[in-house]
Amino acid sequence: MTEGDGIQRLLRVIGERMPREEVEAVYAFPAVRREGREYGVAVVSRLGPGDRRRVYRARYVVQLAGQERGRAELLIEETAEAPAALIPEVIEGVRRRADEAGEAELVDLSAWKAGDDGASRRE
Repeated sequence: MTEGDGIQRLLRVIGERMPREEVEAVYAFPAVRREGREYGVAVVSRLGPGDRRRVYRARYVVQLAGQERGRAELLIEETAEAPAALIPEVIEGVRRRADEAGEAELVDLSAWKAGDDGASRRE
């Protein structure tokens, strides 16, 4: 299990549930490793009608050790619809409600949108 496996798995699920061309951005909060698991939260911005965006909160837990190593739990839920200009405020709201430490980083989706399930966080 390598760092970022949770985000990679999450992107696979996102690709199964919505057209990749509609996914505008994914913002990932720093993952937390605790008790043999990696916990992560991300915000997905999906194109909606007009200037609107559909916003999803995505959470994952990946088992890093033990007999269940590699098992993952992933949850994606729509949380808001908002104008594009308000997306930073929505991300901040997710951070506060989820009690996430750190800033959300924009995930580079170029390879993922091209059909490769790989993606990386932008530096």
